Amino acid sequence: MELTISTLTPLWTGGVETGKVDRIHETGILGSLRWWYEAIVRGLGGRACDPSKGECRFDAEKYQKSTATDERQRLRDAGLCDVCQLFGATGWRRRFRLEVVNDQTAPLWAGNQPLNIRPPGRNRGWFLPPGRMGTFTLRIHGDATSVKHLLALFRFVERWGSLGAKPQLGYGVIAIQNWDAVKNNLNDWSWRQAAQSFGNNSSAPNADLPDLRRFGFFRYRFQPPNAAWWSRIGGFERVAAQVRSFANRTVPVPPVLKNVWRFQHWQRAWEDEHTFWGRVATDRIRGKVAVSWAYPSTDGSWEIRGSAWLSGVKPEPVWQLLSDAAIVNQTLGVTGGTMDTMRPQTTDQLLNVLENL
Repeated sequence: MELTISTLTPLWTGGVETGKVDRIHETGILGSLRWWYEAIVRGLGGRACDPSKGECRFDAEKYQKSTATDERQRLRDAGLCDVCQLFGATGWRRRFRLEVVNDQTAPLWAGNQPLNIRPPGRNRGWFLPPGRMGTFTLRIHGDATSVKHLLALFRFVERWGSLGAKPQLGYGVIAIQNWDAVKNNLNDWSWRQAAQSFGNNSSAPNADLPDLRRFGFFRYRFQPPNAAWWSRIGGFERVAAQVRSFANRTVPVPPVLKNVWRFQHWQRAWEDEHTFWGRVATDRIRGKVAVSWAYPSTDGSWEIRGSAWLSGVKPEPVWQLLSDAAIVNQTLGVTGGTMDTMRPQTTDQLLNVLENL
């Protein structure tokens, strides 16, 4: 199966040289796909290990001795969680292969110099490297069931997630150009059916691991007053010349939005800000908020997509902050922007979301 993908915001998949993406690398795509699949499986009550701890190892002897008639249960008996059965683990090969073909992407701007956006009040600001934009095709090799899991996963990523690395900086929003041509492959498959085949995770959910029942997603839509709307945003004055060359395709708004959310509205009573927003230091902490660059939609409006892993904080006030369209309107200097949200808090709610993608 082949998926033709276009980038709506820059895509970052890493490369041989630090700080540079020379092409679209399959390994960078695989890492993000697995992360989202883990969050979905946990949200559906299935078993997903912590890959950083190497918990899953395939035991061929236990596999042979298993008396289970279901193949997935035999693999669980052999030491593999529901995610590792698809994405691989020690002693078990990944059930599919991704191949990038017809890569028509290019760096968003020339050179390797990152874009440094410093919102008002910030001395250092945010550094955004030149990711790649354009179109490319992903060829998926694998058995029919594995390919269907991946196809459904890509659909979720297209609608609410992100592909590749640096989602906290707004990278990786994509569109599947040939979805109408490939979606019929899912006619006899559903997330509800998949959830029934997952192993029952009887232990309490681990708050330290992503679970979509603890996530909130938003899509903000607005109509820019003119083509230069972005130039009046605080912090863009010093990078206007760089941004102007690609501002009709995408605009790097994450720094100004995160600056307002964190430094103007955050309340200490909502728990530790470093745990939620992240920290760049010796003990680096990855932030739990991902907000995309702004990008034009097909109807002439513009969009900004975001997600928040609402773990370790008071979820209700934090979510109210992030989903407040008035704050985004004021920060971007536009009027009439609207916010669509999606926040599944139970397995049934998550299934309904996935089944309607």
